[in-house]
Amino acid sequence: MPKLKESFNNIDKVYHLSAYFALSICWLFSFYKKKSLKYVIVISCIIFGIIIEVLQATLTVYRTGDYKDVLANTLGILLGLFVFNQILKKITVNSY
Repeated sequence: MPKLKESFNNIDKVYHLSAYFALSICWLFSFYKKKSLKYVIVISCIIFGIIIEVLQATLTVYRTGDYKDVLANTLGILLGLFVFNQILKKITVNSY
């Protein structure tokens, strides 16, 4: 039986983006009434992603840190912020 070749070599970047999208959306909706925390949450999630990559590179021998993972994490967080803002805008427009 022939082996199926993976058509997208960096599929793990999609997983990173999805995971950090979910992380940021969960935190943003948890504290949506405190608008001042929105950017604290975003910055905290980005710092968390960087720390995880650094720890993978320094504390383990079987994992590596990758700047592309940090970029995918950050993109997922920013996408989460965008979606959150769009949903919040839609909710506030419809509530009037």
